[in-house]
Amino acid sequence: MNIFKVLASGNKSFQEETASAILAWLLSPSLEHGLGYNFIQKFLEVVSIPTDNKKLLSELSDEFVPRLRYEEETKQTLWIDLEYNVDKAFIDIVIGIENWIFAIENKIYTHSVKSGQLSREYTGLKQKIPNIGIGIIYLVPIPENSEILDAKTLNEFDELHVKSSDFKALITWQKNEIGNIPSIADIIEKILEDESKGKIDPIPEYTRHTLKALNSFISNDFSGYEYEKKNIYSGKVNPLTEETLSLNEIKPLDDGCVGVKNRISGLLRMSKEDINNKKFQYTSQDMLHKNHWIGIKKFKSICKWIIDGSLEEIEWDDNLSSKLLYRIAKDYKDKVFIGIKGGKDALEGMEAEVLKTKKWNISICQPNPQWISGELYYKILKEKGINENYI
Repeated sequence: MNIFKVLASGNKSFQEETASAILAWLLSPSLEHGLGYNFIQKFLEVVSIPTDNKKLLSELSDEFVPRLRYEEETKQTLWIDLEYNVDKAFIDIVIGIENWIFAIENKIYTHSVKSGQLSREYTGLKQKIPNIGIGIIYLVPIPENSEILDAKTLNEFDELHVKSSDFKALITWQKNEIGNIPSIADIIEKILEDESKGKIDPIPEYTRHTLKALNSFISNDFSGYEYEKKNIYSGKVNPLTEETLSLNEIKPLDDGCVGVKNRISGLLRMSKEDINNKKFQYTSQDMLHKNHWIGIKKFKSICKWIIDGSLEEIEWDDNLSSKLLYRIAKDYKDKVFIGIKGGKDALEGMEAEVLKTKKWNISICQPNPQWISGELYYKILKEKGINENYI
């Protein structure tokens, strides 16, 4: 039994505030998990990665970790707070260590990324606690083992400008293949590994189980159990479904979500005939945080593009297979961008058979040169002998 998946199985999503509370509990050395300073030390160590803002966070870690060990003996001040109030903002987790503040802004769903939020929090902290070092840590979701972050997250992080005496850092919940960004999943696995090898003191059985359950929950994108049994009261397949509707019945609706297995990927794999003939599950509730649900506006726009070929305005922000991206890029050309680690050069150097196994993010904006236009993506794939038969 995974208690986290149980909590995420109702009509409501697993709340970001709950994820923040769990992380703050693990970071707090005096609470009853029995980890002591192990989690917060590992957290500081992995966040201590060289960044582009001309400061090696590893140097800070070299200072902080001994301080934490010293504090364990002398009980000097380390404090942690949730929903820390600054001007025009609440920061999810704040850690105070002597003359430094670490502010963690936590996201577990990409759709909750808000433009300018990091800048407001940083400005608010500088005003509330002047003359102190500040580190803004952006904790974000990513499809497991992805090579690049989504465009909205990157834009929000890049738009945050901090003073040379401060720093900003990225960390993901899930494991990633970006190369210089750590993850909470890595921290959990490292602690479990260290305990198994006797490098740290034994962990209480309850905490060990909690860490394993949390890691599995993170790996599955904070999703709950999916109950496939038929609802004996309503006769519907999914308890979240209010009714099943055809595309023509959905067209007049403006709010709600439509259920499609595998979300955007599943819808893009459907034929015109399947879309026109299928009865889709529908709910008036916001289910964007749940697997297999698509916002109704996006659903209708994609269906219209598939059926009529009309280039609807679609806010593409999904992680899709190279095959589906080829199909989108063919029509949307320079209206979309595809995030590939290494950008154009990496794509050109990739063997066609390897390329066909890849999944990448797509966006309507270009946060950095690693994101190439759909037109260029399509052109490179064509040059590699990939044609319309591929889609």
